[in-house]
Amino acid sequence: MIWSLAACGKAISSHRNLSETREERLGYVDENEMIEIVSGNEISVRADKINVGLAQSSNLSGWQVVQTESFYSAFMEADGYHLNIQDAHGDGVRQVEQLNQLIDAPMDVLFIVPVESELITDAVARAENLGIRVILLSPEEEDALSGEEARRQLEMEEDVLTNQTDKKR
Repeated sequence: MIWSLAACGKAISSHRNLSETREERLGYVDENEMIEIVSGNEISVRADKINVGLAQSSNLSGWQVVQTESFYSAFMEADGYHLNIQDAHGDGVRQVEQLNQLIDAPMDVLFIVPVESELITDAVARAENLGIRVILLSPEEEDALSGEEARRQLEMEEDVLTNQTDKKR
């Protein structure tokens, strides 16, 4: 398995054992995973994968951590996905900066759990204008989607778009 993570300004992909790291202690990475930490604000993309970005509002609450972790298992490289995660730590301005980095990378799909919906309007419009699929997720625990539910939603929408395109031909 290969993981890719860009949280708190770090991108993680394959190769190096993370034993005794903060990511492992928090449950972000299985202790048997081989990964490499890329320093700085670098966001990684893979031409041979569907590049998925998760702009998480925060990982301060238990349900947000669970949601973020579920994205790791739902968007696996083995299934054709490459995942980048950004944690805004509850800072709306920081989230806009992170969204712009994900857009510039670029991602194929962006899942956004907004800190403040009003602040991300321009970034969402820019992403959509560039052809990036944007899916807004609820910032409320009772309406939160797991990674598996988000993937099903994405794949359902892709099926609908494919069927609409086929009908136009």
